[in-house]
Amino acid sequence: MRNHLSLLLLILVASTSFSQEIIDTASTKKTKINRWSLDFSFGSSRGIRPYNDGYYSTVNDKFLGELSLNSVTIGARYYLNKYVTFKSDLAFDRFIPGSDRSFDFDVAQFRWSIQTMLNINMLFGLDEFSRFKLQPHLGLNIASLKTIKSSQNQIIGSPDYIIGLILGLTPSYNVTKKTSLFLDVTIINNFRQHHTWDGNVSDEKNNLTGQMSSFSLGISYKLGKPIINEEKEELKKLDEAKNAELEKRLSELESKLIDTDKDGVPDNIDLENNSIEGALVDSKGIMLDKNKNNIPDEVEKYLDLNKGNVNGNLSNNTTKSNDDIFKKAIDEGYICIFFETGKSVYKSSSNDSVNFILTYLLTNPEAKMDLIGYTDEIGPNEFNKKLGLDRANYVKETLVKLGIEPYRLKAISAGEDQTYDPSSPETRSLVRKVIFRIK
Repeated sequence: MRNHLSLLLLILVASTSFSQEIIDTASTKKTKINRWSLDFSFGSSRGIRPYNDGYYSTVNDKFLGELSLNSVTIGARYYLNKYVTFKSDLAFDRFIPGSDRSFDFDVAQFRWSIQTMLNINMLFGLDEFSRFKLQPHLGLNIASLKTIKSSQNQIIGSPDYIIGLILGLTPSYNVTKKTSLFLDVTIINNFRQHHTWDGNVSDEKNNLTGQMSSFSLGISYKLGKPIINEEKEELKKLDEAKNAELEKRLSELESKLIDTDKDGVPDNIDLENNSIEGALVDSKGIMLDKNKNNIPDEVEKYLDLNKGNVNGNLSNNTTKSNDDIFKKAIDEGYICIFFETGKSVYKSSSNDSVNFILTYLLTNPEAKMDLIGYTDEIGPNEFNKKLGLDRANYVKETLVKLGIEPYRLKAISAGEDQTYDPSSPETRSLVRKVIFRIK
């Protein structure tokens, strides 16, 4: 008996370990899959021992004895996960002699069991979606054995309440997604049995033990979606989620690799993504300015070759292509006037940029410009709006003093520049500026 109890404890511990993952998963996913099924079976059950002398359950000279349909069972299963199933059965057995040589007896038994079933397919790595399954089961059995009549006692006696250990094997075949046929072979070892299977009191030498067997054929019907289908759906959803996440990451990577101005620096780290084609840039995409005069070297090269230098020495050899280069440099923000924090007077390092704008306006007397002032994010919006306008007006006043007609210049405030990362001091210094748009 101790061996039986140890084996039962081992199976229950194994069941708990197998089910832990699915319990956690189910609590997380909160699935609404119905995990229940109903069973019905009928077959032959037989008391093996004990019997009193002169009583027989079967004919000894026949192979496997005499099979009689004397048992019916109804039950339910709960599919905890793809490894473990719990089931509970209610059965009725009727025991009568299987041989004319036996004394007459008639005994009825009602029994209830609770068991754990293991899916051999999964434990041994077989195909979990196979139609055929092999499931051993183990559990406890509680029964009431009652004598209807016997040759020694023709009066119905009081029932004998029995506790036993069930061990069995259930092969099954899925006919449809919800319906399966099964065979069940079960041995029950009782360790509290006072009566014999012939309905009489057992001899003390039997030590309150007994044994019976059951062989049955049945049908099982699943309620709702089967557990395997649920797991297939979850796997499908997981694959779809992984694919979606992969596509998202690829899309993000592709977007990060976009290089609008073709300067070799991806837009996501390019602080100046409108560089002139062919211009040399640093690792952040900013066109090189070796002499630190706030005019990119590529723009300054065209200025020196075709328009004189930035100090105002003009050349009459102007061409439309060079004017287009100057216009592109101005309109796309390559020429900027920079300011200190909170100041409306530009830095002295921006003098060359002012001269560049002056050069363009002097060589294009019909051109008009918008002067657009920006600030960083420090300070209230209203203050920054006014500061941006003050900066634009200061540059306008400087150009007017240098000979440009006031009506050709319009000061505008754009307030805070939202195109740069405000957490970087380096980029913050680049947004305190005035840029130009030719009209």
